[in-house]
Amino acid sequence: MTISTQQSSEALPWQGNAWLAHKFPHSDKTVKIRRILLLTGVSCILLGTFWASCYTYFARPDLAAIYVVLTLIGISAIICSRRYRYRVLVGIAHAILLMIVLISAIDVPLNGVSRSAYVYFLPLAAGAIFVFGQGNFYMGTLFPILCLGLFVMFGVGAAGFTESDFAPPEAVRFLGAIANFAIASSLMACVLVIYRNDMNARISLARELVHAITDRQLLVLYQPQVGMDGKPTGAEALVRWQHPSRGLLSPDQFIPLAEESLLIRELGLEVLKQACELLSKWAADPVLATKIVAVNVSPVQLQDVGFVSSVRQVLASTGANPARLELELTESALCVDVDQVREKMQALQANGVRWALDDFGTGFSSLAVLQSLPVQKLKIDKQFVESAAESESAKLLLAKIIEIADVMGMTAIAEGIETRQQRDMLAQFGCREFQGFLYGRPQPVAALESMMRAAAR
Repeated sequence: MTISTQQSSEALPWQGNAWLAHKFPHSDKTVKIRRILLLTGVSCILLGTFWASCYTYFARPDLAAIYVVLTLIGISAIICSRRYRYRVLVGIAHAILLMIVLISAIDVPLNGVSRSAYVYFLPLAAGAIFVFGQGNFYMGTLFPILCLGLFVMFGVGAAGFTESDFAPPEAVRFLGAIANFAIASSLMACVLVIYRNDMNARISLARELVHAITDRQLLVLYQPQVGMDGKPTGAEALVRWQHPSRGLLSPDQFIPLAEESLLIRELGLEVLKQACELLSKWAADPVLATKIVAVNVSPVQLQDVGFVSSVRQVLASTGANPARLELELTESALCVDVDQVREKMQALQANGVRWALDDFGTGFSSLAVLQSLPVQKLKIDKQFVESAAESESAKLLLAKIIEIADVMGMTAIAEGIETRQQRDMLAQFGCREFQGFLYGRPQPVAALESMMRAAAR
């Protein structure tokens, strides 16, 4: 019922390794993560170069080598901050963890100077929680718990050497302990400040979003969907926020926040109203009356007990033809309660509403579940289209997805079509509908209507 963070062809490739930086290329979240990465990189480089130089001076090449590696990790973090990927982030986090474990193990208590290197487990845990969040169970929960467990074990002396030939020279032990506690505390404070500022900004934006919904600051653009003949069959609604001071905001800058704060329900209702008002207007025009408007439904909305009644109320108040409305849900919506989702889909289908499954192939739904749902259309994610141009196996997979849609009596529509070659390849596989920059970018209603009228001549 509302617009998800995906922006059809506008979104950068996301799936697999690309993760957040590609999914939300301009979001405030990515800015904060880049700050964490820069903080991590600078800290590792400064600590690495200083101690590598120090241990080289004391003729300890073994210890110097450890800190050279730490320096290289820091350089990797800074490079990664420009365009990071999930696996790289995970690799950097584990590399730092191993370095802290190694340094803490050889940081034996000596002459009244206690261990100190283990304190770096704390900012590492805090940084992981901030970067990966609760949505990633391993990196957002288990990894921080592992860091905190190691912090306790080294802190109470249950881990690490009590004597070691690799122990740092006595001359730097006291200085090293002071530096470790001071720097680790500073890093922890920096992470918390970044997190606090992020939370304050999100709270402020959430308050503004409430007013944006009631004041109709939400702007709905429409990206054409075309058939085999290249003529528009309808359009997908894509929401923007015309912010009074920040300008036009794309979905990735406010939809995740709307879902977290549950404002997605009110936001979705507003977008649905605008889409249905458009359908009601088109009903009186012979050229436009048969066109379909697709509107995304958030998993959060499907969990709302009043979802079905809200959609019915909007349809009734606007007078829109339910058969011209197509609601799109992603496969992630099926991970909550399939039976509940199916019941709501069937209830609205009984009113004539059409259903499409967005980003098919990127989720975890089985064919058995898919077959039990009242879905008329499968939307093929653009990652499959892009991969098919580079890999023969990906091309075969794409053909199979289209074949599955055909066998199940569903229409396949491919997103992200940007070249004629992509379109021809999909048409050869049996794909019937297309959406992407090749046919038009998200545009205002007037431009879309002009395009549709021109195609009908």
